[in-house]
Amino acid sequence: MTDVAQAAPRARGWSGILLALAAFLLVPAIPVAGALLPVTDGYLLLLPAFAVCTLLGWWAGGRGSLALFWVALAAYTMTQGRGAWGSYDVLLRAWAIILAGAFGVLALVDARRPLFARALSATGMALVAALGITTILRAPTGVVESVVARQLQSRNAATVAQLRSFASSQPESYARFSRAYPDGVSPIDAAADALTVVTRAGVVAFPALLALQSLAALALAWALYHRIGRARIGPPLGSLRDFRFNDQLVWGLIVGLTVLLLPTVAPGRAVAFRMLRTFGINLIVFFLSLYALRGLGVISWVLPKRTLGMLVAIGVLLALVPTTTGIALPGLLSLVTGAGLLGLADTWFDWRRLARPLP
Repeated sequence: MTDVAQAAPRARGWSGILLALAAFLLVPAIPVAGALLPVTDGYLLLLPAFAVCTLLGWWAGGRGSLALFWVALAAYTMTQGRGAWGSYDVLLRAWAIILAGAFGVLALVDARRPLFARALSATGMALVAALGITTILRAPTGVVESVVARQLQSRNAATVAQLRSFASSQPESYARFSRAYPDGVSPIDAAADALTVVTRAGVVAFPALLALQSLAALALAWALYHRIGRARIGPPLGSLRDFRFNDQLVWGLIVGLTVLLLPTVAPGRAVAFRMLRTFGINLIVFFLSLYALRGLGVISWVLPKRTLGMLVAIGVLLALVPTTTGIALPGLLSLVTGAGLLGLADTWFDWRRLARPLP
């Protein structure tokens, strides 16, 4: 414990963090996002991470009552409704606990380490631990994939059932809505087909998407704690315009692309290499998303922060509305890819350094 940690002021500014929190908790509840994202109840990832932050704050000289309250709340939430748990619920809660524990251990080992590096290492440790547990338990190959597929399909079935219920209870409104579709095309069937396509992508990219949601949960927990607690537990969360990371992470993207190209380079072993296809896709999805975030940081040097936020928010919302998903989703993917390429180029060109005015 240090006097500096005890006397550190709280981080200021609630508007941005509250908007990010609302997006993290509410967006996955939208049907299209629920058909893709691993975690729809974001608080299951957020609460354990925040509880660990309060424990670290207590260790650094903060209030013990704050840590006690949030640890108790996290423990209660993680054990609530055990009678209705399925295989997916067990997997999710186990992941959240391992992730928060790894994050706390890394914070104790090196309190000066930047948040992103710490969160990335914690996510990697949680993934290794999950693979180790799966190996020790001798789980059959593909069992996790089948559990994930059933979970996403059950969400889609619930969404389609709600749409059918709406059609039967509000026939006039549904008839007006159906006129926007070509003759013979049912809006419900079209929505079900779109959700199925999204779910297939979600099953393949499940590890990468879970890792990305985990990074977001750790960053939110970190930022929220430094607005509530007085004891500093590490460097504060930086702004998007300054977001960057170790340039060696480019190798993750290179390895992913190499794995996907191997069947083309060596056709004789295409069958064996095809088994690595999922691994390569997950590497590309994960690291391209990180570089897209870095690219948005570069763009924020050119566009006002509010303008950039509005453009991204509009694209995401249009992609999440079933009637506009088919049009907006390709555009959103193009935006992510373009931002990812811009962020990747930032590895060599350092656009923000070039944008700074000369002395």
